[in-house]
Amino acid sequence: MKRNVKIVAISLAALLLGMLLILAVGYLILLNIDPNKDRPERIENPNGFVQAVGTNLYDGEGKILRLKGVNLGNWFIQENWMAVSSVGDFETGVYTKERGYAAMRQNPNLDEEAIKSLYELYMDTYITERDIAEIASLGMNTVRVNFSYLDLTTDGRTLRENGFYYLDKVISLCEKYHLYVVLDLHGAIGSQNQDQHSGNDATHDLYGNPENEAKTVFLWETIAARYKDNRTVAGYDLLNETRKAPGKYTAKVNFDFYDVLYRAIRTIDPHHLIFIECFTFPTHGVSIQKYGWENICIQYHIYNLTPLSQKTCLGFYKALHNLMGYHAPVYIGEWNAFEKRSEWEDSLAFFDELGWSFSSWTYKANKYFYSRGEMNNGTNNWGLYELDMPPVDLSTATYEEIAKVYSSVGTENAQKSMVYDVYASYFKQ
Repeated sequence: MKRNVKIVAISLAALLLGMLLILAVGYLILLNIDPNKDRPERIENPNGFVQAVGTNLYDGEGKILRLKGVNLGNWFIQENWMAVSSVGDFETGVYTKERGYAAMRQNPNLDEEAIKSLYELYMDTYITERDIAEIASLGMNTVRVNFSYLDLTTDGRTLRENGFYYLDKVISLCEKYHLYVVLDLHGAIGSQNQDQHSGNDATHDLYGNPENEAKTVFLWETIAARYKDNRTVAGYDLLNETRKAPGKYTAKVNFDFYDVLYRAIRTIDPHHLIFIECFTFPTHGVSIQKYGWENICIQYHIYNLTPLSQKTCLGFYKALHNLMGYHAPVYIGEWNAFEKRSEWEDSLAFFDELGWSFSSWTYKANKYFYSRGEMNNGTNNWGLYELDMPPVDLSTATYEEIAKVYSSVGTENAQKSMVYDVYASYFKQ
């Protein structure tokens, strides 16, 4: 009996070892597949827009292109961990864009006109022409602009008066400084992820809600109609960091709704690139062949908070991307390597080797929260520039107190981080 048990144990160990060997060999094969081998440096018959051909992007003149840039995070949508605003004890006490508006409306010191004025003060100060010029002078060619349905509409369908003012403005400035713009719907009505950075951490009520889905379709139809002829716009990033359920990563329900948005846009705009986000690993997505999409770019976000090195993490992304068979260009729409300069440099070298486009997170942040206190998770260098200022409580502060903070968020009051130096060196190579 003991002999039989020993034989079984040896057999199971051999089987396990064999499986591990197969997995290791398979991983190495996937890791070494180069989808960009023999890629053409120029395509014939360009259409004047950024477009995807095979696994690469090409500019309007048909020359191979990689989008290299940065996000304008914390501008349209302040995030509680890097914001200059708070809501004190209002509701949950956690700042989100929607809760921030609600807190101001409960503040006896503010009326609707004051709220509108403060919004405009913040928007006019946080990102200015100086910032767009600075991004271009570093050598970048792209900004990813992260906005919410609340910036363009009051309820998802009713357009705000002059709601497109700031999108139009930043696109115009980027045209002036020869930068591309990726339009990123970071917060959809109902929330596509119930994460605070969507502007709403209270609900996960986009998918399967006919009214909210219809409003999101309407919003993208409106955006597409407005920018369909604009060549400064590189493309449309349909939904940021979608989740199939709170805390659960992207899946078929999200890709099926991407298809609804894709087809709605294509009836209006046949030319612009469309970004399909797979959050977070490639295997959290689904096979895309059945959708019949054309001129798309697969997008991942990479935040390596594991003990593994950045190189190892990036290798997993490459292997899993090849495993999924996404025959499309890749855009790392958000990423960060935090404190280690070598990890930043390894990432940039990796993207260069694979021909992947990228935009790091983010251009400017307020480090007051994430560098101290309960929100300090040991990560820093979130912005090329970093403010360090205590937040103002929107639920109780006076107009003058809020205005004083909002008028101080300009980049002239921020410090350059190590990331700025990394990019300055990278683009001068």
